[in-house]
Amino acid sequence: MKKIEWSVIKAFDPAMWVIIIYLFLFFLFFKAAPAIMGAILFGWYLSMIIGVPTHFLSRFIKYKLALLISSIGMFVLLAFAVYSIFPVLIEEGKKFFPVVGTTARDINVETFFNGENIDPNLIEWLNTLIGDIGRNISEFGATILNTVIQNIPAVSTATILFVITASYFATIMPILNKNLWRFFPKSTRKRSISFVRESYKDIEHYIRGQVILALIVGVMVGVGTTLSGVPYALFLGFLSGIFDFIPFLGPILVSIPGMLLGFLYGGVPGLIKMLIVFLFANQFESWVLQPRIQGTRMKLNWFAIVLAILLAGSIFGLPGVLIGIPFLAFFRRFWVEYVQEGLRKM
Repeated sequence: MKKIEWSVIKAFDPAMWVIIIYLFLFFLFFKAAPAIMGAILFGWYLSMIIGVPTHFLSRFIKYKLALLISSIGMFVLLAFAVYSIFPVLIEEGKKFFPVVGTTARDINVETFFNGENIDPNLIEWLNTLIGDIGRNISEFGATILNTVIQNIPAVSTATILFVITASYFATIMPILNKNLWRFFPKSTRKRSISFVRESYKDIEHYIRGQVILALIVGVMVGVGTTLSGVPYALFLGFLSGIFDFIPFLGPILVSIPGMLLGFLYGGVPGLIKMLIVFLFANQFESWVLQPRIQGTRMKLNWFAIVLAILLAGSIFGLPGVLIGIPFLAFFRRFWVEYVQEGLRKM
């Protein structure tokens, strides 16, 4: 029996067990100190974003100087956002969410089916559903805004800490890259280092690409909302960019209040215009932007993506929403290169 158990263990690369131990320690530390680990994850995520201009500038100047310029630029950008853009967004948000709730409550589905023989119970159910959705969005938005307003000083401090943490991560990554050999068994060290580097490239590729996609989608929605004659274009554009980091679910969550506002300020034509804006942004991203920016490297099943986001969010909270897809990409490569190969040897 012991011989069988030992043969099963030997079928797998010893590095696989080492990686599992590292993952276990990560989960353990996160559960023990979620606030600290969450801040570290945000800092690491931001370091990926800082890496975009750093990588570009390092073609012309030394890496450390490029990193310094990019870090200062990111700090200035975030500081400007906190002290200039966020107050405007908060003021728009204060008006935006109550309007969404009122609009949803006042919508009468019967007007859409004027002259049609529709079951009154169905109409009543739809009216109740729309009203509940609008009320929930309004209450959720108001809660977030109140939290942000109460914690503006903390947010300002956190912004500085995130930039410092991100800059530190960006500084030590080349050092860690050179010392990866210290973390894995000697017998399969070369393969382990290759696995870590390729996995990191997958994650880096996704995060940097997603930042570019979110920026483009936010601008498209903002411009489209302005052209549709619906107010809160800046706020809707900002929300669309933020929620674009949540594939599939994010665009739907933003489109609901957007279409409600379209109906409020433009009736049925306004609703249709906003529907076109969100559909165009979503389809343009899916069929044009993603293939060009993300390519096929991060091609993952949509159900697996949604499941990964929900699971990571439930375990790690807000940081989990951001790292859900990177984790999924990591586990896919881990399964193929270690688990699947070990199962073939058994």
